[in-house]
Amino acid sequence: MNSWHKSRRLVLSIPMLGLTVIAIMALIYYKSGLPDIGETTPVMAAVPQRVSIVNGLTVITLDTATQVQSGLRVESLSSTSHRTETTAYGTVLDLQPLLDLRTRFMSTQADVDAAKAAVAVSRQDYERNHILYQDNQNVSLKTYQAAQAAYLVDKAKMNVAQRISENIRGAARQQFGEPLGHWTLDPHSSQFEKLLNRREVLLRISLPAGDPIQAPDTIQIAANNTQRLPAYLVSPSPQNDPVIQGNAFIYRTTAPIAAGTNIVAYLPTSSETTEDIFIPACAIVWYGGQPWVYVQIAPDRFARRPIAQHAPLDGGFFVSEGIKAGERVVVSGAQLLLSEELRPPPGSSACKDPECD
Repeated sequence: MNSWHKSRRLVLSIPMLGLTVIAIMALIYYKSGLPDIGETTPVMAAVPQRVSIVNGLTVITLDTATQVQSGLRVESLSSTSHRTETTAYGTVLDLQPLLDLRTRFMSTQADVDAAKAAVAVSRQDYERNHILYQDNQNVSLKTYQAAQAAYLVDKAKMNVAQRISENIRGAARQQFGEPLGHWTLDPHSSQFEKLLNRREVLLRISLPAGDPIQAPDTIQIAANNTQRLPAYLVSPSPQNDPVIQGNAFIYRTTAPIAAGTNIVAYLPTSSETTEDIFIPACAIVWYGGQPWVYVQIAPDRFARRPIAQHAPLDGGFFVSEGIKAGERVVVSGAQLLLSEELRPPPGSSACKDPECD
């Protein structure tokens, strides 16, 4: 009987042991993270290598279909004659000091006019009493002296008002020069009216000290990377810019630029012209703080070149070296080429842009 029970327990324990082994194997399999039998591992698609180094230049290779799909467009460059220029800097003047002078002057002029009117009346009264007193003293001496005193007081007030008026004129000339001072204090000045209505603004442009270039009557200016605008000479400035030292001149321009805005001025250095290559602004990409262009060196290859020596002009740059006439540059899609060039290689998260440092 005991033998039969032992055999029965042995038979029942064998399946339980098998189930335990299976459970342990399943747990090990789950934790090992092994893929299922039917699971397939994805294979990374091969990415064509478009960026390469050729003779020290970074070259981007794009087939014709990709160029068309990306909207890439190139144009041939040609040489163009232009006048050589030098660069100067300045700021847009605040009109508030001029308005303060104008207000003070108008108030003083009202005092002058009132004083002149008072002098005219008191002088007539004094002269009448003087005649009467001389004619057998038809008025008393006290009346005559009172009329004389009133006349002298009114005359003194008029002289003070006139002196204040002249001092304001002098202050306007000292701060802003003769022409601008005259516009400011003339109540009927059409030129000052343009300034008040912001149809024109005033600029103080500083030429480098010791520079032999004379201030031309007309210059080109630009602010906030906008297109160039003409500016016209008003007069030499009696005051220099505290930040930009040099020989200062006041110009006016027809642009509603905010007061205090920094201005770049382009002054012709001579009447002679030079032949340089003109690169349109649409071909320029900025990288590392300087302008670059992409030159097509083969039907499917593009290389980035720096614009080292350049003179900004409305709509682009004039360059004297590094680019030759007849070369083809990218005028549409240059930024896409730069993005492609700076794209990290597959499997890398590194950034090539200096701004990432």
